[in-house]
Amino acid sequence: MTATTEAVAATTPVQEQLDGKSMPSLPSTPTSASSETSQALSEIFFVESSRRKHSIKIQVKLCPEGVYLRRETDQDDHINEQLIRIDDIIGSRFGPRLKKRPRGGLNSCKNPSGDATQEQEQQPDRDNSAYLYIYAYLKKEKPLRRVQTLRILRFRSSNDYAENLQTAELWHRTIREHKQRNSTTIDINGSVLGAGAVAGSVKHLLILLNPKSGSGKGRELFQKQVAPLLTEAEVQYDLQITTHPHYAKEFVRTRKDLLERYSGIVVASGDGLFYEVLNGLMERMDWRRACRNLPLGIIPCGSGNGLAKSVAHHCNEPYEPKPILHATLTCIAGRSTPMDVVRVELSSRDKHYVMYSFLSVGWGLIADIDIESERLRSIGAQRFTLWAIKRLISLRSYKGKVFYLPYPKEEKEEQQEQQETAQTAAAPQEKETQRQLPVEEQAPPSRPVSLPLNVNGDVSEESEFRDLPEDLNEESETDPDQFADALSMDRSIFRQHADSWHSAMSRRTAYYSVGGQSIRSNRSRMSVSQRIEAANAEFAELVPSGTIPGLQLPLPAADGWCCEEGEFVMVHAAYTTHLSSDCYFAPESRLNDGIIYLVIIRSGVGRHQMLNFLLSMNTGTHLPPGGDDPFIRVVPVKAFRIEPSASDGILVVDGERVDYGPIQAEVLPGLINVMTTNGQ
Repeated sequence: MTATTEAVAATTPVQEQLDGKSMPSLPSTPTSASSETSQALSEIFFVESSRRKHSIKIQVKLCPEGVYLRRETDQDDHINEQLIRIDDIIGSRFGPRLKKRPRGGLNSCKNPSGDATQEQEQQPDRDNSAYLYIYAYLKKEKPLRRVQTLRILRFRSSNDYAENLQTAELWHRTIREHKQRNSTTIDINGSVLGAGAVAGSVKHLLILLNPKSGSGKGRELFQKQVAPLLTEAEVQYDLQITTHPHYAKEFVRTRKDLLERYSGIVVASGDGLFYEVLNGLMERMDWRRACRNLPLGIIPCGSGNGLAKSVAHHCNEPYEPKPILHATLTCIAGRSTPMDVVRVELSSRDKHYVMYSFLSVGWGLIADIDIESERLRSIGAQRFTLWAIKRLISLRSYKGKVFYLPYPKEEKEEQQEQQETAQTAAAPQEKETQRQLPVEEQAPPSRPVSLPLNVNGDVSEESEFRDLPEDLNEESETDPDQFADALSMDRSIFRQHADSWHSAMSRRTAYYSVGGQSIRSNRSRMSVSQRIEAANAEFAELVPSGTIPGLQLPLPAADGWCCEEGEFVMVHAAYTTHLSSDCYFAPESRLNDGIIYLVIIRSGVGRHQMLNFLLSMNTGTHLPPGGDDPFIRVVPVKAFRIEPSASDGILVVDGERVDYGPIQAEVLPGLINVMTTNGQ
């Protein structure tokens, strides 16, 4: 069997194009070999080079590791071999030659002869070739970046187009199978975790997009940078456009078929929308199953992108200069990693409520700068710099008490050793699991979570949670009009794409999304009030409860609690490396280390020292080494409590202002899964 490479288009910023033409009467090449666990395909392709008098012979081999290209040439000044790793390939497509230029401005199957190209375009029926387009983003070091790569293979070993198409389809299907096997995530106990977004998956990916993010260009950013990647990766998705505050929270909380329909949730916005999704999941009756089986992803279309930067840092993936592209590649990699969630308890006046945080809790200087600079939002990111100067000139201090439960050093060292051992052992376990389990039959993730489910501190062994019956509470049902489009835009100019996401002015808020019938629970003969009481009692048992004393109770020193009282310039707790894309706040933090890094700055610190502190946050050198500084300290803790003495001030949770008053938080290790590229 012979085939030719019509064009092998290369990368950005340096573009290389190899144009080929047919080579008649060529000898046959090694045929494909397959087995149950892996399938290797091999073909010989010929490419004509304008710099040589003869064609270049290239052997292309597809195996579980990726695509090998071996160039057989007598010239020593060229690379003879190249491996496109299966992890770097996001997808492929097969069929006739694309008439339009592929994404990225690469010429599609351009013949060296211009006349031949025109003749081929005028009479496409004469070309019986089938084409395979392989889309990849190669990871490069120094500087760390992803390079867009397109490989186009032309199959024309037969005069019958159907036979050539069958060969191209075999290569396409094999690439998909290799990616599905490679996207399996193994946790530290050897259990198989959910794969998230994988090409060919029956379930869709739920994408929640805030159209007002990115200075009101959320739709445009999605169409130009996200949607093309999803198409290349063959990811089926439902796009939901948020129309009002708390839209995402209510959608996630009330959707009955969330677990049955979706393989994961991607937030295309800033950290605020991710906060809504997290708290919406935690208010579901099946919150534990949802957190375990639905990995969450983030695409930084907003202003606060701390989580997206932290995930990129964890995966050793590039972030700049194209954060949306790089984050999208992470979300479609098909792997996930456990991430800590912090349970936050607040009390203000007569209010007492609980929320769940993934980023930080702040009191003092940084919180003041973040919230008070909102009045300068029109000038962009410069507002933080200007307001920081203002606050340094008039440096405030806040009186109160700070309690914290230190994280044991021995436990931290032991955890680091376990993580290193798990990373070393993960590779053979993953390969063995890939041989034994197809993706469709993989077991649901089974990962112990350090999370008590009742007031006695006992972990429930119940693995499944059922939803409330549909007729139990009318308010819990999803109103068909509740998520209707509330945007008022002029469609007269955009009638051509009025009902499509192709138009940035589209009034549609849901795309590729058809609400399915929810499974009705068996009706009980209890009265409505009895069923409501039973459901409330069940819900009270299933929600995650804290292990530390309630906010109104004292914290005993006998349990290891430490207390600092006095005046503070700032107290800020972080559990991700970055608070924003340019704020490297907690360099030692990990996604699932179970540690809160509590930064305490006491009153009396000099303005010059505080200026250096703020200027050094983008490089992560702001924290004093060794902990010898009398004013600035960082303490790894499991939980903390802040009790302000005054009744007026600013408290922030994940960048959002909350009611001022006593607040406490504790970490829930590895409660959710976030989409990553390494699956560790």
